Amino acid sequence: MSAVDPNAHPHVLSLLRGISLFAGLGEEALDQIAGRVVTRQFSARATVFRRGEPCAGLFVVIRGRVRVYRANAAGREQVLHEQGPGEALAEVPLFDGGPYPAHARAMEDSELIFLPRDAFRALYRSEPEIADAVIGELGRRLRRAVRLIEKISLREVPARVGLTLLEYADARARTPTEAFILPVTQTELAEALATTRESVARALGTLRTEGFIEQEGARVRIVDPEGLEDRCYGL
Repeated sequence: MSAVDPNAHPHVLSLLRGISLFAGLGEEALDQIAGRVVTRQFSARATVFRRGEPCAGLFVVIRGRVRVYRANAAGREQVLHEQGPGEALAEVPLFDGGPYPAHARAMEDSELIFLPRDAFRALYRSEPEIADAVIGELGRRLRRAVRLIEKISLREVPARVGLTLLEYADARARTPTEAFILPVTQTELAEALATTRESVARALGTLRTEGFIEQEGARVRIVDPEGLEDRCYGL
């Protein structure tokens, strides 16, 4: 990890203007933030923070991708979420004062903005737009967590995979039956669904055999979205 000179003010201001969390702020507030943040570079696989460490401040992804995950004693990981450009990390401990509840690791060469905890707390107290933006992001994060729990609670791996494909189609395709490219590898999908890569491969094969999806490599098309949803929930 390396830090960039925080006095590179024009560069930082330009980055801040492109982040949804700060989109509602005026030039004066942005200028205040720019004077307090640093940009940090993380190489692929580098640790951003570890579970249990005191929360030092807010991270926002500018470039790259960061995975937030938990790991058991055997080293098996459960992916909680991944954040890309414009998305924030570690908002919850900023508010409750607790340590980081999970690990975070750069999945590729990444650039992040870092705002110290004290500066962030002063900012959201003086700028209601920041508080609103953070609350909105926490709400979206909670919804993702509920969906993740719902998927993992399904005993059949094909059902977990099927629901995830429906989510990808909703986010990446213009229509429910339009083909899309899987944004993750089978290994990454397995880590997110608390299973193995082999189980994910078998599940995709099952869904193809049952006629719910068509697949060529990473290209997937859901043939029968309503039927797939019913199949996943056992209806």
